[in-house]
Amino acid sequence: MENKQATISTTIEKNYDSEFCGSIPLHLVNLIQPHGVLLVLDPNDLRIVQVSENVGQLLGIPAAEILNEPVSRFLPEHQFEDIRAKMQGQNSSAKIPFSVTFLVHGQEVIFTALVHPKEGYVLVELENNQETSSKNSFLELYQQINYITSLLKQAGSISEIAQISVEEIKKLTGFDRVLAYQFDPQWNGIVIGQAKEEDMDDFMDLRFPASDVPKQSRDLYFSNPYRLIPTRSYTPVKLMPLINPLTLRFTDLSDCNLRSVAPVHLEYLVNLKVMASMSVPLIIDNKLWGLISFHHKTEKNPSYELRSALELLSGIISGQLAGKEREETIERRAHLRGIHAQLVEQLYTNPSLPDGLLSGATHLQQLLNLSGAAVLFEGGIWTSGQVPSNQELKELLYWLRRNGTDKLFATTTLPHQYVRARDYQELASGLIVLPINAEQGEYILGFRPEVLQTISWGGDPNQAIQMEPDGKTYHPRNSFATYQETVKQTSLPWLPEEVEAAESLRSAVLEKIIKERH
Repeated sequence: MENKQATISTTIEKNYDSEFCGSIPLHLVNLIQPHGVLLVLDPNDLRIVQVSENVGQLLGIPAAEILNEPVSRFLPEHQFEDIRAKMQGQNSSAKIPFSVTFLVHGQEVIFTALVHPKEGYVLVELENNQETSSKNSFLELYQQINYITSLLKQAGSISEIAQISVEEIKKLTGFDRVLAYQFDPQWNGIVIGQAKEEDMDDFMDLRFPASDVPKQSRDLYFSNPYRLIPTRSYTPVKLMPLINPLTLRFTDLSDCNLRSVAPVHLEYLVNLKVMASMSVPLIIDNKLWGLISFHHKTEKNPSYELRSALELLSGIISGQLAGKEREETIERRAHLRGIHAQLVEQLYTNPSLPDGLLSGATHLQQLLNLSGAAVLFEGGIWTSGQVPSNQELKELLYWLRRNGTDKLFATTTLPHQYVRARDYQELASGLIVLPINAEQGEYILGFRPEVLQTISWGGDPNQAIQMEPDGKTYHPRNSFATYQETVKQTSLPWLPEEVEAAESLRSAVLEKIIKERH
């Protein structure tokens, strides 16, 4: 049996996805970060009905004076008409970037504006239009993205794609550390690519519990192309008035890049020993596959042009990852189809069903990467490889029938589900069941042995959230020192292609039995 398997697939029984963290309404914080200004407009007349309290610092006009004024008062007429025309042609899910010139006490101030048409109101985010350096010019960024894309196309594996991505993005952005982070089925993440300064902590191959990126945060990546915190030491800015006059509730900031973050996340950055952070999602088939995370030891606010380039790159990287996954899936399926064809031919040329599956040049263990297999058929038991005793198989059969296992079933943690399997966990921590006639106790069983695996966590996952005595205040873990956990009573996982192959074989076996009996 081949013992090769990606670490990301290790089965972790404990759920580290915190329901408490995942239930916090992050989109209704009513606070923004101070590196920009937020305006809320009435969609009918584009009148400013709500504004962040720091508007006076950026626009030179007190918040009280700007409220209920038409935004046209502060813009050149042609820019106002341009914004209004484009907004009318967009749906509510669009994010429309503009470069706008606000007239402040007769002075022209250029801002980058991001406009979000919402149902019932319009959000406008304004940030100082930082002077674009030659490195962040459109041509330079276009050339860099093309170069990185060409490197990604040459990558031979997912790990190579991840490593190329972080190394090139670090060069492009100047962040001190860039990580590629993949989620496992339980939403824990593992660092599969890293580029960093020598004096920073090494997180390569470390796993982080799901509570580090709880469900609410994961969901928001579908609304935001990136998450940026230029400095963890900012003072959050309130919206004025507190309640949105158009909706009579807190303004939904799901789509807002300026949205303030939870204090616990800022504390998390302190514990990471970084001042600034940014992240972009890796989305494959409308599912969050992973993240690219950026850390910097000092304050850092990338230009809008650079952020846009990273948004584009995250899509390109996601596409390359998806392509590589499809390529690997196609190769595995082709390999298994070849074995399946040989096994079915052998099955039909052998008068004995068990012998056709377990003996000969091709056998069941090869198809499903098994250490042992058993066929329970017509009252007899046939085995090959390393399997439990006949008595233990009969007891397992009773458990399967009692639990109504009449469809294909696979587990990597049999001893956790069936207590008696702990007596032979070394042989059978993994089980795949192909029912032939469940009512008569006829099954094909495949076994995989226990594989002791050591998982290295970035800090103790059991201490990921530390609650105060009041039951409301909580803190992230304060150490990311490597914490090792040994996973027991677990086999290598069943790949989707192997489960498909097992189902195809089951269909072939049933078809043969029906033909012979009728």
